Amino acid sequence: MTEILWNGKEVLGIINGHGNADWLASGVSIDTRTLNKGDIFFALPGLNNDGSDFIEDALNKGACSAISNKPSLINSKKVIFVNDVYKALNKLANYARQRTKAKIIGITGSSGKTTLKEMISNCLIDYGKVHKSERSFNNHIGVPLSLARMPIDVDYAVFEIGMNNKGEILKLTNLIKPHIGIVNNVGEAHIGNFNSKKDLIEEKLSISKGITNEGSLIINENLKSDLDINIIKNKNLNVSTFGVLEDSDIYLKENIEIANSNALKVKIKDKIINFTLKMSGEHMALNTLPAIMTCKITNNPTEKFIKKLSNFKNIEGRGNAYSLNFLGKSLSIINESFNANPDSMEATILSFSNLNSDSCLRKVLLIGDMMELGKFSEEYHKKIAQLINNTSIDIVYAVGEEIRYLWEEIDFQKKGALFQNVDQVILNLRNLFQNNDTVMLKASSKINFAKVIEEINTQKPIRKIA
Repeated sequence: MTEILWNGKEVLGIINGHGNADWLASGVSIDTRTLNKGDIFFALPGLNNDGSDFIEDALNKGACSAISNKPSLINSKKVIFVNDVYKALNKLANYARQRTKAKIIGITGSSGKTTLKEMISNCLIDYGKVHKSERSFNNHIGVPLSLARMPIDVDYAVFEIGMNNKGEILKLTNLIKPHIGIVNNVGEAHIGNFNSKKDLIEEKLSISKGITNEGSLIINENLKSDLDINIIKNKNLNVSTFGVLEDSDIYLKENIEIANSNALKVKIKDKIINFTLKMSGEHMALNTLPAIMTCKITNNPTEKFIKKLSNFKNIEGRGNAYSLNFLGKSLSIINESFNANPDSMEATILSFSNLNSDSCLRKVLLIGDMMELGKFSEEYHKKIAQLINNTSIDIVYAVGEEIRYLWEEIDFQKKGALFQNVDQVILNLRNLFQNNDTVMLKASSKINFAKVIEEINTQKPIRKIA
């Protein structure tokens, strides 16, 4: 039986809508390509497309209603009129937050947000019903959409909070009103829209202003000195730190990388926890710390949580690895193609360099532009080049425009080829690899390495690594 999420009468009252109220909704959608029967369709205006142009398609696919701010050519009782569709979505999201009794967890940071969200939500399943934001729905549209989709009876809800510009994190945090706020790290992602890293840190830590009174803040140990003590005191927040230092509330005491996994020794308060993570790299090991602290703060026993954590696998585009036969060549692929910033790029490259594999002939890096670095782009791309030069990576293929700064600094013996776009890569794909190569792909999502992955995956994977 389909779960009822909203009824027409309450929705019209919440969003001040005009139209027929005799309907029930099992979901909320803003995209007809992924719309399910029974969804409310919010016809949001966009830069390239207007949602109102897709109302007929939405209703034909089974939408129970369509929310629009424009007179529709469709003579349907299912079209609800509002002054502003985006504000209507936010009103519904705000009401969803008001009516829930769930423990709300909000996660921000420069990298690792989605992985941490998936870790926490996956491990909390044993302790209650969990709702989470889909994929990387962490912006001004994704967050209210995720809230509006939250069932009334969930026990835990885990949301990502992202940003591109100043003030966005506080606005989204005030909508979510988390009981637990997490700042995973602060790097140089989006620094092109800020004056300095200090401004970025201030933006990320603004999550503390939206946490509920007497709630909890979990932060990377490097951010402790940047906290606004007045906010912490006024809201009576419980602050926990994590990292590699012994004075952190939870810290990584030991991490041994074995093939494509980590053997971890973690200390939380006076307790030592040993477990294996089916992902490599210290950055992945560090992701487990705020996850475990969340388990403790929600007063759940850690044993089941750690067991689930031990079995957690990388999600697509964020380090998932597999082997395949590509045009007669046996390749090991590490897919880090979802996105990139200086910190995630550094962590990924170091993890790749430290990878030990007897069957690996060469370590091949396909690297693309890091976006939204503004005036800092040249500096950070050159820093990554210097890092690569001191690693065990054998050959580099570079893709994009900004990547030229990196390419200029790469040692000659590591240079493979420089491409303007992924289409050029695909045209030359059969000539880039040798048998038994291990290949890692890393770039900002706008480079569209997903297209290269799709082309490589035309052959069926023969063995999944992680």
